[in-house]
Amino acid sequence: MVRHGRFFFALFSQFRSSLTIGLLERPLVVGFFWGAATGEYTTSLYIAIFFELFWLDLIPAGAYIPPQLTAATFSALALTTWFGLDQPSRIMFVLFASMPLAWIGTKVEGWLREREQGSYNALLNWARTPDSKNLPGALILRSMAKGLFMSWATFLVAVLILKQGFELVFSAYPTIFSHLGVTWAHLWVAASLGGLMALRLKRAYVILATGVILFALYRFLPTL
Repeated sequence: MVRHGRFFFALFSQFRSSLTIGLLERPLVVGFFWGAATGEYTTSLYIAIFFELFWLDLIPAGAYIPPQLTAATFSALALTTWFGLDQPSRIMFVLFASMPLAWIGTKVEGWLREREQGSYNALLNWARTPDSKNLPGALILRSMAKGLFMSWATFLVAVLILKQGFELVFSAYPTIFSHLGVTWAHLWVAASLGGLMALRLKRAYVILATGVILFALYRFLPTL
């Protein structure tokens, strides 16, 4: 499953920059295709909804490179399927552990962009003296191949590290996290904070903080 996951991530990551086709890089689309491939539509789409909501606030604009959502989504989907997880209480920690991959993917993408400076200079020289009509296409194909390989390799290493870590945890503590009683509704409410932050309204933040405080008082200080 990890082997299939790294291939599909490397493929879908190309829809982020090399080949833009609508919303194919979004977690909901990734979750749908993963569910179609594994037959686990419900869990796959639930995970996709979580990531879709969580990073709703981050909008690609200018030179800003947003988190690599496909990395985190594919990691969570691959690990959940590999371990056969169906309880949100246990899947929750897979989701949290997969989140750093979104930022790692951003760093890799930024590094690849910096490495393309040579190709940019070559393209400028070609524009002044176009001696070969195949140069632009060759530069594009080389950039796509480099991005595909780096995405594949980085995702493989990161997911294997997470896989080994969870195998150790689950073998030592088979019932860990099962008693927490977390539901998908809890996870979606927590993830929807991304949409609230996107409002950019101080009043919304105040209402959110007030609601969290009231809930904490109701939950942990029922005698009040």
